Amino acid sequence: MTNLPDSSPVPTDAAPALLEVRDLRYRYPGAPVDALAGLDLSVGQGEFVAVVGANGSGKSTLARLLGGLEKASAAALAMACGHDLLTQDGRMAARRDVGVLFQNPENQLVAECVEDDVAFGLENLAWPPEAMLARVDEMLLRFGLTDLRRREPHLLSGGQKQRTALAGVLAVPRRVLVLDEPTAMLDPAGRVEVLAAVRELRAEGLAILYVTQEMDEVVGADRVVALEAGAVVYEGDVAGLFRDGRLVRRLGLGLPAAGELALELAARGRGVTPLPLTVDELLEALRGTT
Repeated sequence: MTNLPDSSPVPTDAAPALLEVRDLRYRYPGAPVDALAGLDLSVGQGEFVAVVGANGSGKSTLARLLGGLEKASAAALAMACGHDLLTQDGRMAARRDVGVLFQNPENQLVAECVEDDVAFGLENLAWPPEAMLARVDEMLLRFGLTDLRRREPHLLSGGQKQRTALAGVLAVPRRVLVLDEPTAMLDPAGRVEVLAAVRELRAEGLAILYVTQEMDEVVGADRVVALEAGAVVYEGDVAGLFRDGRLVRRLGLGLPAAGELALELAARGRGVTPLPLTVDELLEALRGTT
C-alpha cells in the first residue's frame, strides 16, 4: 500500500493558524440534525492534517465550509487565511487562498482540453496573458501533463484527470489545500499518481487538510482528526488513534494494511507490539520476534 510521507515542515507555535474554526455548525435544509455539531479545528502553516470518519460524519461538509463554498449555520469563529467565513466577502476571499479538490475530478474539469482546464481559474481572475501562459506551462510540467496539454479531459485516465484537476486548483497560488477523498474513485495506478503529487506539495510546506477513508493514507500525517456525527471524537497523533481499537471499530475505520496483517499474525500466535502502521514497521517488529 502507498502511504503518505512520514515527515513534513512543522509549524511553529508562534505562527497563526491558517484554518481555525470554533463551535462550527452546519445543518442542511430540511435536515433534523446538524451535519457539523460544534466542531473545533485548526491547521497551521505547513501542517498536514488527516480527517477521517464514516460516511455522513461531516468530512465533506467541513471541506466545503473551509474552502468558502458553503456558509456555516453558526460558529463562534470561522477563519481561513485571515478571512471571515461567516461573511460573503470573507468566503469569496477564502476561495482565492484555499484550494479544494474533490473526489470526482470530472466535476472540476470544465474545458475542452487539459491546458484550458488548468488556465480556467487564472482566466477568471483576469491574469495577464503572458503570465497566465507561463503559469499554465509551469503547472503542466509540475504535474506531468505537458504531453497531454491538448488532450480532451474525457480521454484521460482517472489519475490523469485528478492530476489535471489538481493542477487547475493550484494554478492559482494557494496557502492551503483541502483534499476531499482525492483517491476514492481511482484505480491503484491513479492513486499512486495522485499521492506522489501530494507528497511533493507537502514537502514544499503547503498546509494540507486531507479527508480520506483510506487508512494507509493517514499514516505519516502530523495529526489526525476523527469525526462522528459532525463532532471531533479524536484529535492527536496517528498511532494514538489506531491504538484505540474500540474507537476504531466504533467509527468503522479499520487499520492500515500493515496493522491488519499484524492482527492476523497475532491471531496465529505471532503478535508484535506496538502495533505497526507501515510495512517497514511490521518487518522490523517481526525481525525482533525471531
